[in-house]
Amino acid sequence: MNKYYHFERNTKHSKLLAEIVNISIESLGEMYLPVQKEFAMMKKKMGKTISIEGRNTRYTLINLLGLHKANSHGIKSYIDLKKIVKEQIEKVNTYEGIGELGLLIWAISLISPEDSLKLLTKIDFNNALNQFNDAKAGYTMELSWFLTGLLFASTFNEKFKGSVETLPPKIYAKIRKNYGGHGIFQHEDTNNLEGKIRANIGSFADQVYSIYALSLYSQQYHNEEALLITTECANKICELQSENGEWQWQYDSQTGKVVSYFPIHTVHQVALAPMALFAAQMASGNNYNKFILKGINWLTENKFLQNQLIDKSNNAILNKITPVLNSKLYSFINLLGIELKPNINKLKINYESSSYDFGWILYTFAGRINYSSNEQQEEA
Repeated sequence: MNKYYHFERNTKHSKLLAEIVNISIESLGEMYLPVQKEFAMMKKKMGKTISIEGRNTRYTLINLLGLHKANSHGIKSYIDLKKIVKEQIEKVNTYEGIGELGLLIWAISLISPEDSLKLLTKIDFNNALNQFNDAKAGYTMELSWFLTGLLFASTFNEKFKGSVETLPPKIYAKIRKNYGGHGIFQHEDTNNLEGKIRANIGSFADQVYSIYALSLYSQQYHNEEALLITTECANKICELQSENGEWQWQYDSQTGKVVSYFPIHTVHQVALAPMALFAAQMASGNNYNKFILKGINWLTENKFLQNQLIDKSNNAILNKITPVLNSKLYSFINLLGIELKPNINKLKINYESSSYDFGWILYTFAGRINYSSNEQQEEA
């Protein structure tokens, strides 16, 4: 099996992916705020009016990853990524989470790896796990971003690697602590109050970012346990994938069962699940292609849904499908053991399109599809 999957030309999957890659490039051009050197958070629609709202550091850093990947494969955006990286390095002391720091290191390592050394004078990496609240709480997703960033930076800058080489095993140990042993990671460490309340629940995001980070860690540190956990988690989310390809929203780490099917996030279907499973495939040699394609089929096989979620005229990909019933109430009912399965007739779609969705789409599929566009964006 060829572990690096490339989509064939002129298939239903490649056509959809080329379309959403093009929308992503166009939309990020529209959502870039050149004065602030950041990206807006959201596109919203009220009536016939489209508004672009907010700005967000996490979204900006994720979009850097996607745009760099796109540029590297000939998909040009004409946004000066190094200028944004420089701005974020100057602001790094204002960061409130280790997740943001991880995303910044990740972006620097790909866009301007020589700049990673600048962070050593700004951040006390030896104390980072005790400095940020998300690290102290043991948030799985944010720790996975931090681990991924350090692994990429260590790959591309030997001096940086020498300064932080004892840190990745410590981060891995914290992520490992959140693994329930049934193929599922919980959201955070149960030693803190919020963790005790949420107990053993983990979101889909907690699974995919852990799979991605541990896939890299298992290879770079030749850690068989990390590879085993990566494989167990990848296998479990595939086992629990719905008949129509939907990825589930929340899981119980102590039982390995689904807690909540909703909301269904478009970015999970067409970016994050493929990103994680491609990484697990590279690390383990297992073939997850049919599950990746099944997730994408959630859109390709349902033209009505595809037309509802993909708005080409406004370069928008809508975030998610939610139940008419309140999502938190829905999760609570499932926690009581009353299983509510998806009912396509009782779902709603809000017109919101997040910029970071476009970043992850580009990061996952640039280089995996044959892409061409006749349009060029104006230089931002």
